[in-house]
Amino acid sequence: MNPKKIACVAGLISTLAGCGGGDSVSPTGTSAASGIAVPASVAAALAGYKISVFAQMPGKLRPDDLLLHGSNIFVIAQDNNNNPDGTAVAGTSPQSEVIEYDLNGNIVGTFKVPGHPDGLLEYDSHTVWVSTNEDANPMLIVIDTTANTQQTLTPDTTPIHSGGLDDMKMLDGVVYAAASNPTVGAATATAPNGVSSVPSVYTVTLNSDHQTFHLTPALMGNATATNIPTNTQVTLNMTDPDSMAIDPSGKLVVDSQQDSELVFVTNPGANQSVSVLPLTLYGNSWPVDDTRWAPSGNSFMLLSDNTAQMIYRIDATAGFTAGTAYSAGQGTLLTVNTSTGAMTPVFTGMNTPHGLIFVGD
Repeated sequence: MNPKKIACVAGLISTLAGCGGGDSVSPTGTSAASGIAVPASVAAALAGYKISVFAQMPGKLRPDDLLLHGSNIFVIAQDNNNNPDGTAVAGTSPQSEVIEYDLNGNIVGTFKVPGHPDGLLEYDSHTVWVSTNEDANPMLIVIDTTANTQQTLTPDTTPIHSGGLDDMKMLDGVVYAAASNPTVGAATATAPNGVSSVPSVYTVTLNSDHQTFHLTPALMGNATATNIPTNTQVTLNMTDPDSMAIDPSGKLVVDSQQDSELVFVTNPGANQSVSVLPLTLYGNSWPVDDTRWAPSGNSFMLLSDNTAQMIYRIDATAGFTAGTAYSAGQGTLLTVNTSTGAMTPVFTGMNTPHGLIFVGD
């Protein structure tokens, strides 16, 4: 994410850290599974939620994307000496991983993966895809979780956007990937992050050579969209495609992070329609990472805090309300009003929350 955007929200984060209250369980409580205390900086900002530590990452690894695969949790575990373009910090021999946990937070398997992994996708009941190197030189690692084997694939041509790949989602049997770190045009007064005219989303298909994959543009960074709060037509400028989701109505959702917006694609393909939701917190643009909608039935949330090296478990004391959207962003967990884009903090004082999923209880 753009460092200038981080600086712009730093003051708001410190303000949020002072917000609290409600009848939530003390955020300094410990998890029965992990026995590890939640950092004292984490504060409840909305009543009705409790937080504990699901797992702490081994060594110096940092958690990112999360995936429920079968009955276990798969976690991207980044080695910080793997740069986002796949290169290694000088003088180091980094090794990022995908770690498999059971629902009690115990490690049951580990897959070593090259580069700087970021996205996880369940392709089928025994296959997980991992995207790696979100800034440049993208690769795709295909893991057979039954045979415990894996294969590394590279793109059959340099991606049009000249960057890497971030999150992935499957919709109607088609795999979509976020075209992260695009090369954009010069910044202007009306487009301070630059101007994007390159793909923001690709479809991904594996080639028959079993060594490469093909990327086909599915959404352009300057597509025409409907602004949801104002119901007006706008031209997108997606300078930072990042996380992805599928909303309850089956729309593909792309987070353009430094642009502080969620882009919704209905019926992706030749006849798709696009809408955009600008995100705000207390009236200010606010970037987020993962967004997820609470499912029906009993569930709990898992949330990765990258630089804290922790995965939190969050429960709603009265149960999560189905269809409520939650986002992780800039030290906070928030609810999202998907009609207005206004967000409300649930917990503050985290370090860098990234991956977010719901798990049936």
